[in-house]
Amino acid sequence: MKLPNCWSCNHTYKYSEALKFFWSKECPKCGKRQTLSSKSNLRTMIPTLLILFLPGYFIRYYLEIAFISYVYIGIGLFLIAMLLTPFFFEFTNKSESGLSNY
Repeated sequence: MKLPNCWSCNHTYKYSEALKFFWSKECPKCGKRQTLSSKSNLRTMIPTLLILFLPGYFIRYYLEIAFISYVYIGIGLFLIAMLLTPFFFEFTNKSESGLSNY
């Protein structure tokens, strides 16, 4: 897994810089605005949904644990998904919406 590059200056993001993309959309080196490509949106959405819903479903219904335990496990899985998300980022200079490239 690799971290994203700036579309303008080709700066490779550090992990902490990629995490900050959730709040700051500019490249830390050149200051140009970064936008997630539609391919990147799809790549970040699918693993997050799989991490959150599939294990959550199996944990809740097949292990029959208490609801509060399920909530704690869900929060843990959400944090894992958020920490893995920067590895799926791909930046572009134009705003792309939907799955128009597929």
